[in-house]
Amino acid sequence: MAAPFNSHEGLVPEIREETEERIRATQTTQTEKATLCRQTMTATTFRVRPAQPQDCPEILRLIKVSCPRTGGWGMGKQVPGGGQKVVEAPQELAAYGNSPDAVKLTLLDLLKDGFGDHPFYYCLIAEVPDDAELTGTLTVGFAMYYFTYDPWIGKLLYLEDFYVMEPFRGLGIGSEILKKLSQIAITNRCSCMNFLVVIWNQTSTEYYTRRGALDLTTREGWHLFRFERKELLKMANED
Repeated sequence: MAAPFNSHEGLVPEIREETEERIRATQTTQTEKATLCRQTMTATTFRVRPAQPQDCPEILRLIKVSCPRTGGWGMGKQVPGGGQKVVEAPQELAAYGNSPDAVKLTLLDLLKDGFGDHPFYYCLIAEVPDDAELTGTLTVGFAMYYFTYDPWIGKLLYLEDFYVMEPFRGLGIGSEILKKLSQIAITNRCSCMNFLVVIWNQTSTEYYTRRGALDLTTREGWHLFRFERKELLKMANED
C-alpha cells in the first residue's frame, strides 16, 4: 500500500510544471521507448511497486491512454496484461490524441487524492528499465484500487483500474499485479476483490473466469447505477 504523503508543499510546484501539453508531447516518446525496451526485455526485468507522489505524471499518462472514452482500454474496462492482445501501442497514442479531454482528472487531483492524510485511492505501478537512460525506468502499467465496505461481508478491495501497455503484455506483469493486489487484500483482511469488466470485453471476461472470478451480473443479477453531479446537487438541495 502506498505510504501516506502528508505535505504537498515540496511537490506541487513540480507537479504543476507537468502540464497537459508536456504529457501530450511525451506520449510519443514513451510509446517509442516502450517498443524499444520490449525488444530487450525478459520476464524477470520488470518491477511492481507502490506508487509514490512523483509517479503521478506517469499514472495520468497511462490513465489517458487506457481510457475507453478515448478509444483506449483500461479496466473496461479491464486489460489483464497476461498475453491478451487488445490494442497496439500506436493505437494507444492515437486514442489520446483524438480525445485528449476525455479524462478530466488533473495531476493535482491525483496528488491530493492519493497521497494526502486520507487517501481516496492507492496505486501500484509496473516499471521496466529504460534502455535510453541507463539509470532510468519506464512505467508500463498500473492498478488503482481502494477499500470499501459491504454490510454483508465486511471489508473488500475494489479494483478501479488496471492496465498494462500492449508491448509489455505476455511477460507476467498483469499476473504479478494481481498477485500483489491479492496479498494487499489478504493483509487487510478483505473478504474479496471486486471490479468491473465491460460487457463486450469477452477476452478479459474469459481471463478472469479462468482465474476463478465470479460474474456477479450473471450469478446475482446486479445492475450498476450512477447519479451524476447535477443529480447529486439537486437531491442535496431538496426541501
